[in-house]
Amino acid sequence: MVHRLLLDVSSLTYRAYFAIRELRAPDGRNVAAVHGYLDMVVRLVASRRPDEVVHVYDHEWRPVRRAELFPGYKANRPADPEDLPPQFELLREVLGPTGMLQAQSDGWEAEDAIGAFCLEADPDDRIEIVSGDRDLIQLVRDPVVRLLFTVRGVRELLEFDEATVLDRYGVPADRYVEFAILRGDPSDGLPGVRGVGEKTARALVAAYPDLDALLADAARDAPENGFLRDRPALRTRLREASGYLDAMRQLVPIHAQARLTVWAGERDDDALRRLAERHGLVGPVGRLIAALDSARAR
Repeated sequence: MVHRLLLDVSSLTYRAYFAIRELRAPDGRNVAAVHGYLDMVVRLVASRRPDEVVHVYDHEWRPVRRAELFPGYKANRPADPEDLPPQFELLREVLGPTGMLQAQSDGWEAEDAIGAFCLEADPDDRIEIVSGDRDLIQLVRDPVVRLLFTVRGVRELLEFDEATVLDRYGVPADRYVEFAILRGDPSDGLPGVRGVGEKTARALVAAYPDLDALLADAARDAPENGFLRDRPALRTRLREASGYLDAMRQLVPIHAQARLTVWAGERDDDALRRLAERHGLVGPVGRLIAALDSARAR
């Protein structure tokens, strides 16, 4: 059995950046995001005690395939602050001599690479995903996969197992995708079906075994299910959204079949300390070395 901690690098790095904003290396470059991310890793290694930590990157934050399916996907997201993108490259450099795993799926987002790890997991494995991305709820699967959703950085985590998903959203984890398709996700530029919020999306998932059955019933002049039969306006909106829903059924599910690329450097504490000195990361790197040593000694 392997207890694996999968870290959504983009999600955590953005949180770290906006929590600290500015922290300068000796050469004047901002390293706040890297500093904060490394301290998050220290806290997670100490509190979760994993056998293995994997840092998972977006290879493409807006994959071509998803943008082609729906041009509005993430289209309105503001540009990154100018000093943030270089910190992702610095983070890769610093993580190299830690010996920890790094991973991505070429052409896809971190969520897809994380899905690939979950797909490959053995029944006895335990995977904990750390992210603030609700799309990852669809991967929750007892007892193998849990999502540790960031509430206040990694100091406060909401732990999603299947019971938590059902309690908070009123749908089973394995049907969260259908709920998300109907409701939409404004943060990703996905409007959902007009007039369908969480309550209606939840009720539709409960009323039908799958989206095929829902859409087939909405297409009938006299729906078989009483929920739609009594809601002609909702039937009309579902019919109008048929093209959108077809696209979402390909866009929203995590592409766990994406080819996974995994790499790791050799553990080299001297190299780590040199990098820490050069980039103004002595504190977090020292804490990380201590946390990794403590984990190795267990």
